[in-house]
Amino acid sequence: MIKISQSKVNTWRKCQYAHQLQYEENLAKKATPRPLKFGKIIHQMVEADAQGNDPLKVLNKVATDNKQLFLEEREMYGDIVKDIRYIMSAYFDYWKASPLVYLPRGKQFAEHSFEVEIAPGILCKGTIDAIVRSKKMNWLAEHKSHKNFPNTDHRWRNLQSCVYIRIMEVLGWWKVEGTLWDYIRSKSPTRPLILKSGEMSERSLDSLPQVVIDVCREHRIKPPADLVYKQHENMSHWFERIYTPVKKKVVDEVFTDFLNTARQMANTPRPRRGRPKSIGRHCDWCQFEDICRAELQGSDAEFVKEHYYQQSDYDQEEEQADEDQGPSRR
Repeated sequence: MIKISQSKVNTWRKCQYAHQLQYEENLAKKATPRPLKFGKIIHQMVEADAQGNDPLKVLNKVATDNKQLFLEEREMYGDIVKDIRYIMSAYFDYWKASPLVYLPRGKQFAEHSFEVEIAPGILCKGTIDAIVRSKKMNWLAEHKSHKNFPNTDHRWRNLQSCVYIRIMEVLGWWKVEGTLWDYIRSKSPTRPLILKSGEMSERSLDSLPQVVIDVCREHRIKPPADLVYKQHENMSHWFERIYTPVKKKVVDEVFTDFLNTARQMANTPRPRRGRPKSIGRHCDWCQFEDICRAELQGSDAEFVKEHYYQQSDYDQEEEQADEDQGPSRR
């Protein structure tokens, strides 16, 4: 029995050597890149909210548990806890007038883990973010964090939702109309500048209302009403929900390709010298780029593995939906 996941299949398709390093040698960066750390935290907060719990308590616990890490990796993470507090507080406030209705399985309203045999000898596992009721229909919800909103081209290339829709049919869970893409921007909100005169700069901001208010409090000045209002209007540039209906024919085609790749993975033995490398633009945001570079330049790749990577049992981890952060890795 071979165990696969959407992440494993995607990694295999991009580069078999990256698949070897991640899923056969079980290597992972010692320091998780900021986009992935951000995505994991907001997933926990959205799950807590779906369960009827306080998402900010989740953030407080993450901050306490990772206090030393965030201090040591300040250059990589910035003030990630403060950023998330601003962004997610604004997120829940922005959508409170049109909340999603989360559909439960048992007592679980989000992060639905599954493990199912999709073909003889092939076991597929993963985690569905949530199933929600909106616009009088059921939708597969995908919570995604990006520095900037993805476009239509990005969405049609993301095939995970089609695979999950078919798997839900196999499991007899829910029938859905399509996918709801729930986008949350992950960049640090811009802090307004305070001029030498003590007044706040009038230059345009890409920020959030509470950031402006807090900066004004720090400098004991009155928040400019027009600037705060503009940041309220600007929230539509931070949070977006896109509904994409899906056709059965598309699901059939995508799932057939997914299954064919899974069979190829099952039937391809690992070569003695390791799996082949696929060198290309995608290497810019591959977590194993420095290992490949060391090998191809004749450097000590084992030194790189030992000092910058650690063992991680991916089969024990949940399949996160935020695996497509792209070039923002750095």
